[in-house]
Amino acid sequence: MKNIIFVSLLGLVLTNCKREENTPVEPLMETVDSTAVVNVKGSFTGIGGESVSGTARIITAGEKYSLVLDQFSTNNGPDLHVYLSKQAMPKDFIDLGSLKSTRGTQVYEINGKPDLAEYKYALIHCQQFNHLFGSALLSEIN
Repeated sequence: MKNIIFVSLLGLVLTNCKREENTPVEPLMETVDSTAVVNVKGSFTGIGGESVSGTARIITAGEKYSLVLDQFSTNNGPDLHVYLSKQAMPKDFIDLGSLKSTRGTQVYEINGKPDLAEYKYALIHCQQFNHLFGSALLSEIN
């Protein structure tokens, strides 16, 4: 009898903890200010079996900073966020919000003026499961 209850509870837990894919999949083509200056740029690589590609760049237009994801693509997840991080892992970061789509060109405003010598990584991270999908090391443009 205990085994039947255990198996029933295990089944209930497993069905309630399934990984839902909540990020929109329609490709975006957000516009980027043509007068903006590119400060840093890097290419995404997937982590832990996740598929993430495209480029990340931080631009400035006047006093406004933005992170732009170009030709971006990732597999889906339940709670994907975009971070600007001091480390390759999400420990000291600025959360720029939920990932708008799994594909396309996307622009994320950055509040204030980040120290680009410190914030060297763009990350795609699943908050719900604390799982890093991908990262891009941002380097100065020469």
